[in-house]
Amino acid sequence: MSSTIIPMPVHPAPQPAGTIFLVGTILIIAALLAWWHLSNERRERGFALPLVFIGTGISALLIEPIFDNTLLYWYPPVNELAVITAYERTIPWYVPLGYAWFFGGTAYLLQRLFARGVSTAQIWGLFAGAVFTDWLAVSICEWLSLSAFYGNQPYHFFGSPIWFSFADATGAFVLAAALQAFLPHLNGAQRLWLLILPTFTYGATLGSVTAPIALALNSAWSTPTVWIAGTATMGMCCIAVYAITRFAAREPVAFS
Repeated sequence: MSSTIIPMPVHPAPQPAGTIFLVGTILIIAALLAWWHLSNERRERGFALPLVFIGTGISALLIEPIFDNTLLYWYPPVNELAVITAYERTIPWYVPLGYAWFFGGTAYLLQRLFARGVSTAQIWGLFAGAVFTDWLAVSICEWLSLSAFYGNQPYHFFGSPIWFSFADATGAFVLAAALQAFLPHLNGAQRLWLLILPTFTYGATLGSVTAPIALALNSAWSTPTVWIAGTATMGMCCIAVYAITRFAAREPVAFS
């Protein structure tokens, strides 16, 4: 028996849940920027963190509406917190800000760990933590009816589908690997490349690892096939992280 493609739900955005979530997102970004400003981070690395934040926010506006369609994800179209409407998706402010702290902040902190030295086992542990953090954040949006997945989603038990959090976490890790490769070679005005780098890394990562599940969700394939596709997406994420361990893993540097 083939599954049917369910149309996107439509209802106004709930309040004050959206405002509360937006404030929480702003507080996380503010905390990370306060750490950057008050520690030695700003003096040693300049404006890399704010630039990564802005770059990931830009990537959200460019990429989010596209993958919301292919992965069957919706935001309420009537939303007083909307920042942009594109490709039949209304994107609220907490989306680019959420990109900034999760993709940008996670990748930035991971790159610092890569530079200091981190083992293969530690990378996998960090990946598991990133998957859980993303799952919790996206699930909160679903529980509050701020956004949600629809259609014949596999691994959608309690909160958001776990396959999606695998993909999101992988996007953060690929950006971290890119920062590890490029950041030491970017000086002065060259750091402005950080404004566009997240769009390439996240777009390429999500476009590749979610290809199996995107095809399945939009092709009315049978439910078992959709679950196989969701499993394949998580498998591709693990392959990407494994490749990152081959690139970034090394014994931690001892500091006296």
